[in-house]
Amino acid sequence: MEGVNQVRPAPEPVLELEIPRPRLSPRVVFVGGTGRSGTHIVAQLLGRSHNLAMIPVEVRFHTDPDGFPGLLSGEVSLEHFVRRLRGFWWKGFQTRRFRGLFRFVDRDRFDAAVAAFETRFAEDREEACRRLFFDLLWFRTERARTIRGLVEQSCDTVAQAPTLLRLFDRARFIHVVRDGRDASASRVTQTKGLIRPRTRAQGLAWWEERLARVEAGAATVPSDRLLVVSLDELLLTGGGETLRPLMQFCGTRATSRVRFFYGNRMNRDQAHSERWREGLSDRRAARLEHSYEAALDRLEARGARSVALLRRTLERSRGGAADEPPKPYIYDGAS
Repeated sequence: MEGVNQVRPAPEPVLELEIPRPRLSPRVVFVGGTGRSGTHIVAQLLGRSHNLAMIPVEVRFHTDPDGFPGLLSGEVSLEHFVRRLRGFWWKGFQTRRFRGLFRFVDRDRFDAAVAAFETRFAEDREEACRRLFFDLLWFRTERARTIRGLVEQSCDTVAQAPTLLRLFDRARFIHVVRDGRDASASRVTQTKGLIRPRTRAQGLAWWEERLARVEAGAATVPSDRLLVVSLDELLLTGGGETLRPLMQFCGTRATSRVRFFYGNRMNRDQAHSERWREGLSDRRAARLEHSYEAALDRLEARGARSVALLRRTLERSRGGAADEPPKPYIYDGAS
């Protein structure tokens, strides 16, 4: 498992906090996590605000190892990147269906953006990458005059923060975490035994490794540009004013559309909370829970800031903290 950088101690999870609005609205809000952690639903919530437009799919060319990270480090050639961009990232088959930019980007726009990128790349690699991102995606902001920025939901955005920070100097990062037992069970169900992880034990190992990578990336983000959000705790808040810190962090407000989406689309049943217990005997469930707690210990020892939120969810699942209000956030940008 990759190590997590030693960083400043994480503050306690909180319910209410005052996050100052950014002086300049962020052009991009990146929402990331381990996968199966709630990144998509949080991105959809933010996309209901009056001045953020959500990118409807994970575009991935800026976060995959052979995308911007490999290209800017010199490990991937321009030819390989463009071939991948025109291939899998444009239209690729994954998990029983075709995914990619083709679902919402016009082909003429795509071809023009790629041609301009190839022309610019030799002169200024970072500027070429930055312009490609906006040439492909910024049109989503043109649907309303109030929209000033994008919400992008590729899972590895926080893990690849070192690369993205070079390109997007006003970007903000939201790390969404979810009970690792549920996230890993969801991933095992998703793979249908065709690829790893195929078992619950493999699922937990997958989740731990992924979270370690995300935490290593999060450690590079300036504290005022990173918000950690527990999906489990957020679903217990009831919305309303408790959404304000999340929206303020993104330079927007919890409008009626945001509150309506939360009230109608975000609840523990729809999130399949506690799904990890399905099909397990009491003995197997106890073994898995022991393994999960050991994973949290290892992550915490390596400085993983999100563990405080995950332990709170674990405590609730055991009947503890029942009378305490949910505390979905970790943020120390004001400290």
